[in-house]
Amino acid sequence: MTTMKRWIATGLVALAAFFPSAAVAAEEAEGHGSWLSLSFFVINFLLFFFVLVYFAGPPLRRFFADRAATIHSDLAKSAKAFQDAEALARAAAERIAALESEVAQLKRELEEETAFQLKRISELARSNADRIRRDTEVTAAALVDNAQRRVREKLAATAAQLARELIASHFQSADQSRLLAGFMNRLGLEAQR
Repeated sequence: MTTMKRWIATGLVALAAFFPSAAVAAEEAEGHGSWLSLSFFVINFLLFFFVLVYFAGPPLRRFFADRAATIHSDLAKSAKAFQDAEALARAAAERIAALESEVAQLKRELEEETAFQLKRISELARSNADRIRRDTEVTAAALVDNAQRRVREKLAATAAQLARELIASHFQSADQSRLLAGFMNRLGLEAQR
């Protein structure tokens, strides 16, 4: 088939070379139309159309088929990428929801632990305060009013130090400062009695 195409192409070029007047017939203007020139134009057009379809048809069909396949492939890839993106978005939303519930759970656990530690420190402070009060009552009965004040100040300082050590071992610095200030105020009121 390829040799046939070459022969046809060679023949057409030879015709145009040997009969230049027929090839450029459109340039010669005749005064009136003739059936011969019309038939030449029709044959010329049909030959041109045949050569065009014969030589350009298969590459054009192949080009458009390849282009359609590329477009279909790109559409399929885009649809797949879109589905993957939606799946990632759903997974991210689920992970965010799970993280929010984890944060809420951690917050509840921290609040419970903080309440437990506050209660424990409060009980320790009460027991220490009760012990200090008992010691103070025993000592106060034996001493005079002036000596009682000095002993109370000394006991208050000792209790404050003990409370600082207990609180330092169980609380963070912000909690320690707040509870120590309140405890010192209570001890100061107790010492003034």
